Amino acid sequence: MERIPSRYLPDDEKAMPFHWTQTDGQLREAIGWACANPRAVLACLHGMSGAAEQFAPLADRMPEIAVIATDLRGQGNDPIIARRGIRLDIEAQESDIAAFLSAVRQCHPDQPIFLMGESMGALLTARFASRYPDAGLAGVILSVPVVAFKRPVPKPVAQIVRALGTFAPRLRCTPSVFVNGKTKLLPLTRDKAYQDAIRTKPHFIKAFTFRFLSELGDLIEASDEIASRIQIPSLTLAAGQDCFVAEEQIRAWHGRIPGNKKTLSIYPEAFHLLWHDWDRDRVLGDIREWITATIGRLDDNAIDMPRE
Repeated sequence: MERIPSRYLPDDEKAMPFHWTQTDGQLREAIGWACANPRAVLACLHGMSGAAEQFAPLADRMPEIAVIATDLRGQGNDPIIARRGIRLDIEAQESDIAAFLSAVRQCHPDQPIFLMGESMGALLTARFASRYPDAGLAGVILSVPVVAFKRPVPKPVAQIVRALGTFAPRLRCTPSVFVNGKTKLLPLTRDKAYQDAIRTKPHFIKAFTFRFLSELGDLIEASDEIASRIQIPSLTLAAGQDCFVAEEQIRAWHGRIPGNKKTLSIYPEAFHLLWHDWDRDRVLGDIREWITATIGRLDDNAIDMPRE
């Protein structure tokens, strides 16, 4: 695959542009870390104010797996600048995910595909998996899904956010205000260099509209129902020192996923950005081990299927 110039690619010689098309015909660009004869494909969705480039450590640690990550609409690398930070637009996100996965499947028709999301992206991943159990996914990986806030938002405040989302939809607010009452950047990792670099990233969005925040609130409120409808294999990751969501909240949410095809891994000392934190080696090793085990079960099932 030829490397072509791109404003969205990280400074990484292994990263290549991966193009896909929205259902409305708009061309989008993802980042692919290709490998020869991959055992599986990991399609990735980042979190709020994140970017596809943040999944590079997975490609480095799992050279036998093709990693492809896309930038979400409404975030800092959205090619339509006017959409950045304006709306979450859950239905449009779902349509984008379906189109993205279709392009991934066309490129890798014979490999099992796993959908992975981080933070807000984990909620979008879970929602997609719960609504489309027959989408052909081998499993989902849900890294620190923000299924609730460690510090609950008071009901009157939530009502004000919804009202502003309706009557002043373009008015903006810093999301950290609802987490710790401050506008200061939240502690997302113990890696000080990475933490300090977050605000300098071109995709960083300091403030989102109240409409966006209201739609995100709707997604969080629906998370329990979403969990109850997940039928495919799932790996959920939780960080014990997460600034957004408590370990116990993720544990309780994970318990609502039915069946025995689910796994929960907790990292007691870790911060929110798990593979950019000090426990990254353990986290990436656990993800790789779970994917390998899940692929093995898929192969065993294929062998056990009756032949006609």
